[in-house]
Amino acid sequence: MEALTLKSDRAIAELFYQVTHSGNLTRTESYGLRALGESALSEDARDAANRLLHAIRRGWVRISD
Repeated sequence: MEALTLKSDRAIAELFYQVTHSGNLTRTESYGLRALGESALSEDARDAANRLLHAIRRGWVRISD
């Protein structure tokens, strides 16, 4: 999976799609998701990022290096 810059709604949507199908997220992408708290994204993109973070906490998504 190539690294995405998580500054746009489209990038969040692409990441959400890839992670839901693979079940894997890189450590860099997980840090990027956590840093989105202060960025100006649409409500849908923020919800998708929060769902991914929740899936990480629950163990449904694995973090790889």
